[in-house]
Amino acid sequence: MSDHPEHLESIENPGGLYAPRLTLAAYLMVLVGVLAFLAELLFDRGHPGRVWGAVLQGLMVPTFISAGAMIFITINSIGAARWVVPLRRVMEGLSFGFLLTFVALVLLGLFGFSSIYQWADEETRQTLFHIHNGSKTAWMTTTRVLSTSVIFVVAWILLQRKLVGLSISQDQRQDIIAAHKKWSVIFMIVFGFSFTIFNWDLLLGLQARFISTTWGFYCMVSSLQTFLAVLTIVVVWLSHGPLKKVVRPHLLHDLGTWTVAWSCIWAYIAYTQYIIIYFANTNEESYFYLMRMQHHYGQGLFLESLLRFPVPFLVLMSQNLRTNRKVLTWVSASVLVGAWIDLWWTIMPGLLPNQFHTFVSWPELLIGAGFVGAFLLLALNFWKRHGVIPRGDPRLLSAINAEHLH
Repeated sequence: MSDHPEHLESIENPGGLYAPRLTLAAYLMVLVGVLAFLAELLFDRGHPGRVWGAVLQGLMVPTFISAGAMIFITINSIGAARWVVPLRRVMEGLSFGFLLTFVALVLLGLFGFSSIYQWADEETRQTLFHIHNGSKTAWMTTTRVLSTSVIFVVAWILLQRKLVGLSISQDQRQDIIAAHKKWSVIFMIVFGFSFTIFNWDLLLGLQARFISTTWGFYCMVSSLQTFLAVLTIVVVWLSHGPLKKVVRPHLLHDLGTWTVAWSCIWAYIAYTQYIIIYFANTNEESYFYLMRMQHHYGQGLFLESLLRFPVPFLVLMSQNLRTNRKVLTWVSASVLVGAWIDLWWTIMPGLLPNQFHTFVSWPELLIGAGFVGAFLLLALNFWKRHGVIPRGDPRLLSAINAEHLH
């Protein structure tokens, strides 16, 4: 890739994206995931909550990627950022995972809550909280958690469709910048509150007595870091095809810079949450980490932290490596492995606190692969219908030519 690419006066519309091999692979991943779910559900009687824990971990993958996509899209829309314009259609394709969240959430709520959450079992819920029949006892119920979570996800889907619809209408030369910014503000207000409650219920709900005021923000930062890793891998892949003239060194450099930035923010939030609990050393909070340091789970925390912060930070400190497509791909893969371990480290000790199950165990991996395959199918279908560049955006060519840097 040349350091001084030609100045584009126009760009051809590459049309819809056709990726038959990747589509076939995605279908196979979905099939494997469904078969793994059925096999675990029917034949593993020793740990009835294991399969539903795998579903919970799997549904968080498209949820976090799509959450990060929408946060990133709306932040850049509100800030009128130009650099990201050539990637907006790619990012929009990665925002359709909420549909999978909805389906998996309903399935989990109707059939799996009682297997993984103590508060969902009527016989144990009355003795679960210190204040019996108090506000938290009334709050943590299957009906409330499932209903509010479904309402939140439906709201995300509607707002996501509104914003993506505005973007697509721009291809017909409609002026949507002001409307897109307005709906982006609405999305951020709704999402900031609802995503926090959503993750409190589904993830921290595994330890219902544990309270963390930073958990919502931690999950948002984690979703942004995860999304950027996925976006980088997809952009590098598309740079060999329909985005060959679009993806230039300055764009790769920006992706690398954002990767470094969010790795630092993730590390800061994770450390802040831990160190406050460490110094306070109260039973109400410290047990959350103690459970995840025993039975070799602490090794997962160490590996996750290594992959999500020192690796991207130290490797991408080099300005030259930030434009190296192979390096960006490997660093992004490192972040994604770390994000997967983070979900495993959060969920598995809550289900099996006195037993160690590695994060490369087959039920979680195969069911997770099914979610990834379904997510890929949704993204590929969107790119096939609407292409991979926002061809109607008047800022497209100036962003490709990096005029905003001069």
